[in-house]
Amino acid sequence: MEVQIKAKDLKVNEDLREFIQGRVNKLDRFIGRGADAKLELNHEHPRTGGERTTAQLTVAHRQTILRAEEQHADPRRAIDLAIDTMVSQIRRYHSKRTDRSKRPSVAAFVALPDLAATDLAELDAAVDNDADSDEGSVGQEIVRRKRFALKPMTSGEAIDQLELLGHSFFVFFSAEENQINVVYRRKRGDYGLIQPA
Repeated sequence: MEVQIKAKDLKVNEDLREFIQGRVNKLDRFIGRGADAKLELNHEHPRTGGERTTAQLTVAHRQTILRAEEQHADPRRAIDLAIDTMVSQIRRYHSKRTDRSKRPSVAAFVALPDLAATDLAELDAAVDNDADSDEGSVGQEIVRRKRFALKPMTSGEAIDQLELLGHSFFVFFSAEENQINVVYRRKRGDYGLIQPA
């Protein structure tokens, strides 16, 4: 499996590149050939002292995206930890693929109700009041952007992706509705589905 390496504030020499490629190649036996891997290394100097490297490994295989992120002072150790986490993600992915009985059905989704204009105004006012009361609040600026290809999938596959990535929501192109949808994890542990009107 070829891996794209992107580093910030860290020099990736040939020795480190070979180490990364050797470790990522071990994932081939778990996920198979034809997968794309991307490793992002970010070396930081926090104010609290010391140094740390964040290793974020993303593997895309067919319609599945797996992601693992780990931190350590030693870049090689951060990479090892990220790959170990990825192996766990792949095992969980395979166990989900074989255990179809636990997959929630589309009927288990809860769509958000439509809000009237007055409800939206009350919601905006509540958000504005919360922002005003928070003295040390962070500015409303975008600090990170992500771009990704939207592949058609079912809502059950979107839930699998949400669980595999460890996120609280997942944006996907619904093959059933032929439009962009968002699936999210609710506080009770079940799932919700947001669909455009």
